Amino acid sequence: MMLKPAHPSDVDVPEKAGARLELENLRVGFKGQVILSNITLTVKPGELLALAGPNGGGKTTLLKTIGGLLKPLAGRVLLDGKDIQGMGKQEKAGNISVLFQGATPDWPFTVQEVVSQGRSPYRSIFAAETALDKDATDRALITAGLSGFENRRITELSGGEFQRVLIARAMAQEARLLLLDEPANNLDPKYQYMVMNLVRSLTKRGLGALVSLHDLSLASLYADRIALIHQGSIVALGKPDTVLQEAMLAQVFGIPLVISPHAQDPRIPAVAFPLPE
Repeated sequence: MMLKPAHPSDVDVPEKAGARLELENLRVGFKGQVILSNITLTVKPGELLALAGPNGGGKTTLLKTIGGLLKPLAGRVLLDGKDIQGMGKQEKAGNISVLFQGATPDWPFTVQEVVSQGRSPYRSIFAAETALDKDATDRALITAGLSGFENRRITELSGGEFQRVLIARAMAQEARLLLLDEPANNLDPKYQYMVMNLVRSLTKRGLGALVSLHDLSLASLYADRIALIHQGSIVALGKPDTVLQEAMLAQVFGIPLVISPHAQDPRIPAVAFPLPE
């Protein structure tokens, strides 16, 4: 059966409006080491902005800083004009949802239990689930295409199914900004397609999303804009067709990648490896 892209009308409207993210002359790093400097960009509500660049270039460190897990070395992270350094943990959790790569299903929780963990910012550790919590969890499961999976153990899921569970948990959190670190990493084409369609459909309903992606063709297909990171700074920022230029990509990745029009829409650039030597 041919998969169809998620349509915005198929996705429940988020409870909260999306937030505007602004990075002002941000410098990030850890243990005294500067990883990125002079990072200035904006992610608007309803926008998917992709972070692209070589491994180890600082994309994950930037997301951790925006999410409040690392303190900026300089500059500010603003959410609707408010510095996140002035937010408490609960306020951050109510506004920003962070999903990092590398999560593994080590414990045999059910899908329902994992998704409901997204409600933890709104209740104390031993508090019972409220009707609002259950409603948010149920809506997240439906939106992520996980109806019927509620009682499945996450240790029994495929990689793509588990990734959708993690995104559903972020959705149950009802945050206003999504920070996703390689959400399609190590997935086969079917699940890359499903996961990225899910993320894109959420932004079409008003959430903002900042997403790191290794796959430049996925970035081209799904991102409104791409920020290309190289040697500690943003070297290009704009729409995919302006950022994904052969000369720029050769400089950043050290390989002569080939840009051609997408077979189904020539306005979209497709990225390919050069022929083997």
